[in-house]
Order: sequence, then C-alpha cells, then structure tokens
Amino acid sequence: MTSDTAETFYQKGIQHDEQGKPQAAIASYSQAIALQPDYTEAWIRRGLTWMLLNQFEPAIGNFNQAVALQPDFDLAWYLKACCHAQLKADDIALLALGKAIHLNPEQWSTMASQEPGFDQLRTDPRFQELITQ
Repeated sequence: MTSDTAETFYQKGIQHDEQGKPQAAIASYSQAIALQPDYTEAWIRRGLTWMLLNQFEPAIGNFNQAVALQPDFDLAWYLKACCHAQLKADDIALLALGKAIHLNPEQWSTMASQEPGFDQLRTDPRFQELITQ
C-alpha cells in the first residue's frame, strides 16, 4: 500500500508536465483528484494540460469543476474563456472572460488584449468593452 497523498500526486503531475509528459501528468493529477476531489489546483493543472494538448472539451470540464469548487478563481474563468474561444463558442468565451476580468481586471484585460487565442474576437464590440473597462 502506498502512502502517496494528493499533494504528492499533484507534484508528480507538475514534474511530468515539466518533462513534456502530458499523459503522465494528467494521470498524476487524476490520482490527486481521486484522493482529494476538492483539490482546485489539481483540476486547473489537469485542465491546462488538456488545453495544451488542444483537447479543449476535457479542459473546459476541468475548469468548470474548478469554478464550481471556487467561484472566484479568476484563472479558471480566464482559461475557460480561452478554450471556448478556440472552439469558436464566442458568446460563452465572452461570458467567461467577463467573469475573469470582473474578478481581476488589471491582469485579465491586459492578458486578453495580447492573447492570440482571442484574435477572432478582437473586432467584437463586446470584447472591446470588456478589455477597456
């Protein structure tokens, strides 16, 4: 029987990410979540790993779980917006981006204005309004 904790698996996931082993990272984050289902950071990291693999649907599922656990987690809202933008779900992307900017205006309006993933939204007046609030 192993004495690995959720934190141990989370740290293993980070190591796998840094070594360029995304599938192993996802497995480690999954083990951390299995041991501690309210481990918000593990949900975010697993979602981010899926996102970097261009697997936006599972990434969004992880970010949704993170905001369900911690509704004011602005990073989760921002990453969710990025994924929805990649899927061309503009309305949902703008809603999530709006929530991220509402929670942390300085960081996310600046990031969004530079994020290549939002290129197709730049001419949308709703996007312009969000980043200039």
